[in-house]
Amino acid sequence: MPVPVPLPRSLRGRLLLALLALAAVVLVALAAVVHSALRGYLVDRTDTALKGVRGRVVTQVQGGLPPARGLAADARMLGTSEYFIEIRRPGGTVTPLVPGLRDPDDAPPRLPVPLREAAGSPVTVPAVGGGGPDYRLLTRPLPGPRGTLVVAVPLTSVDATLRRLLLVEGAATAGSLALLAGAGLWIVRRGLRPLESMARDADAIAAGQSAHRVRPADEASEVGRLGLALNTMLDGQEATQLRLRQFVADASHELRTPVTVILGYADLHHQGALTGDEQRGRAMDGITGEALRMRALVDDLLLLARLDTARAPERDRVDLGEVARTAVEAARAVDPARALALEAEPGAVVEGDGEQLRQVVDNLLANVRAHTPEGTGARVRVAVREGVAVLEVADEGPGIPAASLPKVFDRFYRADRSRSGDGSGLGLAIVAAVAAAHRGRVEMRSAPGQGTSVTVLLPLV
Repeated sequence: MPVPVPLPRSLRGRLLLALLALAAVVLVALAAVVHSALRGYLVDRTDTALKGVRGRVVTQVQGGLPPARGLAADARMLGTSEYFIEIRRPGGTVTPLVPGLRDPDDAPPRLPVPLREAAGSPVTVPAVGGGGPDYRLLTRPLPGPRGTLVVAVPLTSVDATLRRLLLVEGAATAGSLALLAGAGLWIVRRGLRPLESMARDADAIAAGQSAHRVRPADEASEVGRLGLALNTMLDGQEATQLRLRQFVADASHELRTPVTVILGYADLHHQGALTGDEQRGRAMDGITGEALRMRALVDDLLLLARLDTARAPERDRVDLGEVARTAVEAARAVDPARALALEAEPGAVVEGDGEQLRQVVDNLLANVRAHTPEGTGARVRVAVREGVAVLEVADEGPGIPAASLPKVFDRFYRADRSRSGDGSGLGLAIVAAVAAAHRGRVEMRSAPGQGTSVTVLLPLV
């Protein structure tokens, strides 16, 4: 069995092999076309000479002249001295004409049966015994009982010319492929040099050099755009890792406090410090409160995780005005002393998850309760503006410093770190994540002493 030749595995080798294979196919096809065209031309020229000799013999016969007179000179003038010319009589007698033109040892052509098959146009026939060249043969019935004229000429010169052409074409094809291989290797190496540099940069990044970046040579080329895309991906990955580390650190910090409190109560119980029912009751209330706080924090973290990984929330038709009305009623029940105004225009219907949208309003109202003095008024407004549903929650509280506005939607961020016990710092982060999952956005306007306004913009159905 033939052993298969392994194909190159490198991109450079495959490109060069494909280029050479394509060039070889083109060159071979071109050589075949040239060979076929030249053979047709040479055979046509031979046929023209063959018809000239036949016409000369027929003219002499019709004029009553001996057929051989002047024929040798005509044959030599036509460029050949190897004509096979004879007359086949009806009785089987063969009369050769100008026998001096041929070597008697040369194999004659094999005549077709019947002879009239070659009367119209020349045909190619082999030599008798297969030991000689092919012939172009032409016949012509002579007037009366004279028989049939047979004229043939060997294709020796045609075959020799074509063999020389094949040698020239073979040498030219091989030289062209060798030249193309050298030039192609140089061009491919030069073209793939940026990719090799990018591979080295990627190896350095994989080895731990996280600050290393790809250096694209030409940003307008495909390789340059690939390098820029890789750098952008690495920057985004690095930023994501930083946010993840910060997120894990903040989550650990938030969970450490309630866990420490619960362990403290448990330690007091094990030491026997909780002797009375009242002390044990306060300890259980503290444990329950911290556990509820941890549960709320975990629920918020799970919600953010789902919003980060889910493609889109469940799509239902949700009346944003009805969601706001329900949330305001619940907030009034929680804090009856706070004045909450509701303005809801009809038609603010969006597609999304009603529970998540309800949590948006609840979180915004919880922020109002947590960060404004008791009795501070607030307003919830739902409106339709230029094809967008607008949900606005505004309060009359002390406002937020300008330096904190760009960070208020970050996870675990608090403008006042001293108030860490008032919440997890995830409320506004959940609001922004839910709005983004519903193809919307959140805007905030605030100034010290002028209150705070949070606006959620969602596309209408």
